[in-house]
Amino acid sequence: MTHIIFSDYRNAAAAQAYEIAWDFLTRTGAVRDEYEACVFLAQRVAAMVDEGQSNRIRMANRAISEYQRFVAETDDLIRTGGRRSSRL
Repeated sequence: MTHIIFSDYRNAAAAQAYEIAWDFLTRTGAVRDEYEACVFLAQRVAAMVDEGQSNRIRMANRAISEYQRFVAETDDLIRTGGRRSSRL
């Protein structure tokens, strides 16, 4: 299992949020592609730091939710042959 280490010098809680999100997603089996998930989480946590977030639990929960939504939307696109679902 490959795991990218994430750190953001602007906020120490960012690395903890990334690790919490990564641990949760891997333990629940939600990670399809490890590299894609690592990059996705790192980008989302960094964006939250840019927004001024500093609560590690809030950042982790938001990153988890956004990843789960991303996976669900990607699965819908695959199932529908690239056509957007009417649910969106």
